[in-house]
Amino acid sequence: MPGQSLLPYHSSPPGRSDSGMASRLRDHRLWAAARRWPLALADRLRTQQGGGSRLLAAVHTDIVGYSRLFALDDTGTVARLRDLRRTLFAPTIRRHRGQLVQTAGDSMLITFDSVAQAVRCAVAIQDGLHARNQFWPTDLQIHLRIGIDLGDVFADGTDFHGDGVIVAARLQAICPPGGVCVSRAVHDRGADRLGLMLEALGSLWLWNVERPVEAFVLWPAAHANQADRRARAT
Repeated sequence: MPGQSLLPYHSSPPGRSDSGMASRLRDHRLWAAARRWPLALADRLRTQQGGGSRLLAAVHTDIVGYSRLFALDDTGTVARLRDLRRTLFAPTIRRHRGQLVQTAGDSMLITFDSVAQAVRCAVAIQDGLHARNQFWPTDLQIHLRIGIDLGDVFADGTDFHGDGVIVAARLQAICPPGGVCVSRAVHDRGADRLGLMLEALGSLWLWNVERPVEAFVLWPAAHANQADRRARAT
């Protein structure tokens, strides 16, 4: 809905605490909203699709070393992730007209009608995360891998399937931290014209994908030094 956050999160204002009953009621309502929220998006997608698949840009993100971060500082990691979802991920997705259709702990699946908007959103998230990491201890910083593909996506209940979803997830898995790994389909639809450093990975056989996928890493400006180091190492 317009003006409504994409994420069903809530944080109390500083210095203010809820009563026990109010807190339990709030948590119950948030849990119920979280359960309904992906289903509502799936229903919307099915309506738009007419019951079939739809060609969309699928963006898959994952936090690097989440288990290690959680082991080092479970409470702090959860708090930082909650804050990132509220102040960076959700507003950036909304600004680029994306739909956050699935979350699973430390990962997100986002869909876009526009490839250009998908890439710009991914780059903005990486740049914003880099800026926030400057204020956190090095061993507690949060880094993302992001994969993007253009392909068919269809909804089954609250689950989303299709070639675009699978390839985006596999590209994310091989993406260097801080980068945005895209398929040839995404590259050819404008990702190569955004003025970003580009690293060609060649044609890759990805797990559970029955064809080779030509892949590229787009490096946001904040990670240009990392891209230079990788280029010199090859």
